[in-house]
Amino acid sequence: MNTEAAVEIEPPSTVGRRGLRGFLGDLNPRNIAGPRLPLTVFCLTALLAGWDDTALQLALPEIQDDFGLSLTMLSVIGAVTLVVTNAAGLPLGYLTDRVAKRVRLVQFGQVAANLGDFLQALAPNAGVLLTGRVLGGVARLPHDVAQIPLLADYYPPSSRGRVIAMLRMAAGIGSLLAAPIAGYLLTVYGWRMATLVLAVMATAVACLTFLLREPRRGAADQAGAAPSGPRPEPEERRPPGIWEGVRAAWSVRTLRVLAVSSVVYGLTMGGLTMVSSLMAARDLALDPFQRSLVLEAQVICGLLVVPLAGALSDRLLVRRPALLAAIQAMGTLGIGCLVLTLGLVPSVQVFIVTSVLFSAIAGIQVPSFIILITQVLPARHRGVGLQLTAPFQLLGGALSPVLLALTDGLALRYTLLSLVPVLVVAGLLQLTCMRSVAGDVRAAREAA
Repeated sequence: MNTEAAVEIEPPSTVGRRGLRGFLGDLNPRNIAGPRLPLTVFCLTALLAGWDDTALQLALPEIQDDFGLSLTMLSVIGAVTLVVTNAAGLPLGYLTDRVAKRVRLVQFGQVAANLGDFLQALAPNAGVLLTGRVLGGVARLPHDVAQIPLLADYYPPSSRGRVIAMLRMAAGIGSLLAAPIAGYLLTVYGWRMATLVLAVMATAVACLTFLLREPRRGAADQAGAAPSGPRPEPEERRPPGIWEGVRAAWSVRTLRVLAVSSVVYGLTMGGLTMVSSLMAARDLALDPFQRSLVLEAQVICGLLVVPLAGALSDRLLVRRPALLAAIQAMGTLGIGCLVLTLGLVPSVQVFIVTSVLFSAIAGIQVPSFIILITQVLPARHRGVGLQLTAPFQLLGGALSPVLLALTDGLALRYTLLSLVPVLVVAGLLQLTCMRSVAGDVRAAREAA
């Protein structure tokens, strides 16, 4: 199957058909316009992503005993991996925009990441374990950074929402399966053999990436901007420099607003998750098993709504692009209402309902956030542009301990209530994107 043109003749998309039957047709993956192979390969890699991390997290006591590591050393290994992987995002985004063959980043990144897994499984000492840990984390980044720009060029804008939603759903299912499978392998075979088995599985799936062909950059956006037919093949342009890419992406108003407002996501993912978990144990007296049931309900609910987010985003893009921004804003304001409710009425029933609703909102909001950014960014700057939200989310994560310190000693409900104004401000800021989305989407396609 030739994917050079990025958009192929496939079963016609149902996007735009009215009524319940048309919307249900949008949920059928067979109605996604574009090639089958890239989405299948990326979903399989997403399904297995992080299984090695889960296994090593579960095996921390055994690893500590094997190598005689202190808690400080274990935290150093985790901190080094976290810092290196976060620092590599923007340079890799630049590299994704600059290289001619982005699929090579995916292919060799997967190979190196699996090599890191093998090193961890066979590590004779803590030094080799740290090397394999960092290699596995950093080498997987090119795949993570390049896959969304690649999928945006494999699939037309009218299918992009459902494609990204399917990718998110595969990752969610993988997270759901990772703990029991890794736990079973650890119990039966030990941490080294379990890590080795998972590395072999990941390597087998990684080999499928060598079947992918490079799509032409921006071809899908050009087709969307020219309904009467594809435009002539453009002349090859000089790859953008890193600051040129940053400036071009930052000039998109919708991206700027989403990036700045994403501070709230780092803040809530850290502080909100921790505080609500502590509240469930201390104030509501839920035992670990009861808390695990709530967590399981959250995961399942989040997975169920992800396909709806993709289908809804595709339909809104055709009819009312501004409502894509409204999804972000209303989701953030909705989370604010849930936090306010739990802070004012801290009971078991309210905790369960707000936890599940929070997961449902996040299941729609997170893929819609990525979808919206891919639609407003020009194809030449998509790699860098997608990474520009990360510093703001990291800032939110860094502010989370500050917020907890300011409310330390107070009842946990007051810590939750202190988050409400931040969520309201972020939601209102995101509402302002509604004025710019349609123009930014149109400009991105014309710039392809």
